[in-house]
Amino acid sequence: MRYQTQFVKIKDLPPAQSFLSSSESAYLQTLRSEKRRGDWLGGRFALKTLLARESGLLPLCSLPEPLARQKPEMSSAALNILKQIDIVKLPSGAPQVFVGAVPDARSVSITHSHGWAAAALAEVQSFLGIDLEKVEERSRAWSEEFFDPRERGDGSAAHLTKVWTQKEAVVKLLGRGLSLNTREIVLSEKGLLLTGSAQEAWQSAGKPQIILNSASFDNDFVFTVAFAPAAAGAKFGRI
Repeated sequence: MRYQTQFVKIKDLPPAQSFLSSSESAYLQTLRSEKRRGDWLGGRFALKTLLARESGLLPLCSLPEPLARQKPEMSSAALNILKQIDIVKLPSGAPQVFVGAVPDARSVSITHSHGWAAAALAEVQSFLGIDLEKVEERSRAWSEEFFDPRERGDGSAAHLTKVWTQKEAVVKLLGRGLSLNTREIVLSEKGLLLTGSAQEAWQSAGKPQIILNSASFDNDFVFTVAFAPAAAGAKFGRI
């Protein structure tokens, strides 16, 4: 396995208390915005079902398909198993998984956009980051502020959205969260260029070879996975 993904429609989630751990339920109460709660729940449900599917905790027939197009129907027994998976938020914002209070060493990543949530899971000692964004027109100021001239291409919404998802996925892969400036990550025709703190994070990780896979999703979205296998001398763990 290099990596696996799971998508869910947020409006079709089962009741929150049916699949959240006790600590997750407590954290949910701190989220006041309905949108924030929905996005957070979608990411947790997507990652929990992905972990259950890939760990063999549940029969495949008990789980939603990797790309869910219909409302996921799960038995109460299956949902109770999901409650044993606890996903906590690290200071960097990255998720850390515990299964039955035991840390899971595999790499995970979560994203959400306009009613969809997605999660990805990769093998132990690899690097992973994902991003999902809806393709829509944005201001010229956004392009000028966040994109290097080498990245702007034809300036179309589709192109800029694709590049943005690649930047965000690489930020998550490097594990530094908001401490990284996306302008330190440049996606040009010559490939990926890292500068400043982004380059330092990559070097400290052992200079892994970062692979970017971008694809259209549900007609109006771009989904990108940034993946890197273990590199010699890599420093694993999250900040």
